[in-house]
Amino acid sequence: MKITFLTYILIMILFENVSAQWTKNENTGYISPWEIGFSSGVSSFVTSVNFNPGAPNKNINYWNNNLNPGIGLSVLRNFSPAVGLEINWLNTRLTGKWNDNWPPLPISVGRETPLTYNSQINQFDLMIGINLNQIMLPGDNEDVWHLFIKTGAGIADIHDNKKFYPGINYVRLSFPLDLGLSVSISKRMKFQIGSTLRFVNTDNLDGVHVTYTNLNGDTVTPTHILEIYNYTYLKYLEN
Repeated sequence: MKITFLTYILIMILFENVSAQWTKNENTGYISPWEIGFSSGVSSFVTSVNFNPGAPNKNINYWNNNLNPGIGLSVLRNFSPAVGLEINWLNTRLTGKWNDNWPPLPISVGRETPLTYNSQINQFDLMIGINLNQIMLPGDNEDVWHLFIKTGAGIADIHDNKKFYPGINYVRLSFPLDLGLSVSISKRMKFQIGSTLRFVNTDNLDGVHVTYTNLNGDTVTPTHILEIYNYTYLKYLEN
């Protein structure tokens, strides 16, 4: 509750600090109330984070991961030159091949060796975006370029195309963290280069669930897992 309250206070302070500049800046064309964007880029699985006590590996990636294409659409509502709210959709795929430095999984029996995975992702996000230039230099009219950071919450719809566990797909809560650079090329058009890490509350981004042996010799199936994937993109926006 304290974190939520402090976040609310911070956002309100940002709105108050820049509201007086919104009228002055809105005629520059570099910051507009509404923006629609299309992105294209590549995505890749990053790692699993295991929060279970006694887990031998807290951060682990069993795969040689591939880069896969992704496309996205977004609608951005700027409430001020410094703060906006973005709705984002991403369609991409995560694939990779088992790293032979790790022992083969039992699930690989009867399947190809080394094991591969193939996960289709439909991602939906609601994010708060912050124009870092306006935070550092509030009221600056030169918004031809700016650095930005975005974060919020989302939903990852995960489809296991390898069908390691038949009939089981997942819709899971995720938390995006997006950093990038925005460059305006006219009063109506701009480009953004960015990279988004998404922390997904699942052990199914790579399609498999890895077990381990605890200190008592018992086999444990982890339940408190976050898995992370990255999407690096070029986005075109128009207002």
